[in-house]
Amino acid sequence: MERHFSLRKAAKEIGVDRHTLKLWLTEIAIVLPPVRRGSKVLIRESDLERVMRKRTARSDWSLLRKAG
Repeated sequence: MERHFSLRKAAKEIGVDRHTLKLWLTEIAIVLPPVRRGSKVLIRESDLERVMRKRTARSDWSLLRKAG
């Protein structure tokens, strides 16, 4: 069974602010459901991994451009 993280916990796991994580999720077309105040949004571990793969690839590319 796949693990799920709250938005806050997922952001903490990868070392970013939760608003940044929401933006990154939107960039890869993961739509977060609207929730009532006080409710938690759960992020699937696989979606979190997709975000990290994309962000890591982007970061590596920017390092290569700076070196050249």
